[in-house]
Amino acid sequence: MVGHFSDTHLGLYSREEAVKERENDYYEAFREAIELFIKEHVDVVIHSGDILHEPRPLGKAVINLVEMVRELFRRDIPFLFTLGEHDISSIPSTPYPILLERLGIGLFIGDGEPREVKGLRVVGLSKHKRAQRNELLINLDRIGGEQRNYRGKSILVLHQDLRDLSGPWAELSLVELPEGFHYYAMGHLHRHVEMRRGDGLLSYPGPTHWVDVNDPDECGVNIVDLSGDQPTVQWARLENVRPKKRMRAREEELNHIIDELLKEEHRRRPCLWLEVEADRFRPNPSLIDRLGEKYIVQKVTVLSTKRATKTYQGLQENSIDTELRRLALEALGGDERSARFALADLLPLLSDPSRKEEAIKVAWDYYRGGRWDDKKD
Repeated sequence: MVGHFSDTHLGLYSREEAVKERENDYYEAFREAIELFIKEHVDVVIHSGDILHEPRPLGKAVINLVEMVRELFRRDIPFLFTLGEHDISSIPSTPYPILLERLGIGLFIGDGEPREVKGLRVVGLSKHKRAQRNELLINLDRIGGEQRNYRGKSILVLHQDLRDLSGPWAELSLVELPEGFHYYAMGHLHRHVEMRRGDGLLSYPGPTHWVDVNDPDECGVNIVDLSGDQPTVQWARLENVRPKKRMRAREEELNHIIDELLKEEHRRRPCLWLEVEADRFRPNPSLIDRLGEKYIVQKVTVLSTKRATKTYQGLQENSIDTELRRLALEALGGDERSARFALADLLPLLSDPSRKEEAIKVAWDYYRGGRWDDKKD
């Protein structure tokens, strides 16, 4: 049995002093996942990347990571991991999760080299950005060639998006993954997915705790059984996931909506995104205070038909990455995918003068893919 999880984003909200309970959400979900794997008597645990939320985390995130992985080590359950984009700094340095290997309690598998662990052959790659697609395909072709003559149980671990699921801006297509693996342990996508690749089974478990309002409300992990002829996955929902709500109200009904929200009872305070339809409206601090009795107000957005939409932050991540993302979204008219492309793929190339031509090519390829043209329509 294999425990498979991904996108734990430890350390999110660690720099936001106002609501420390939000930071703890991710530690509690991580702990529940580890305890579930132990309870299910898995032989191996695999993490498919985005272990941390930022590549230079504060100490609490690292302490929680080490403490929980050590619980697996004490029970002789190997912890295998690769790296996602949140784990890798744009400044060349050793990623923090590598500390697990240096402590002897984890095994990094993101270098493309196969490992034999508890009777399984496991090979993985760390996150490759769209600008690194050619390098990624070369590595996958090599891994596929080495896999052809192997007859035992095997797992490929990747932190990549698929065009089949997310469109042409993703790094890979399903058919570009090498065949011959029994299980494809995927990370990056924030929803649970299962699909076939040849005779094998591919799955994204989704995050252990949602990150964005658009993520699914329910989060979980995979329990993978490779004992039979065909692999099977049991997706296990985690209980330590904070509820969230998105509400829209006209200005004249806002007080009534707030009264109704305050009547609701929850085991833990939900996060709230509130959208107000109004031409002239600025949230009164007392509104946030009233809702704060039972909710964590993440954002209040005013939807106006006469002027541009305005957003008033309730709780925000105080980081350079967050501000860059906000500016990118503003410049690109709210196009989430183009903003992600600009920050994750284009910006690192533009910051290196020697890669100017590569940046132009990547931007041109993205344009030819039709995404910007679609936005204009």
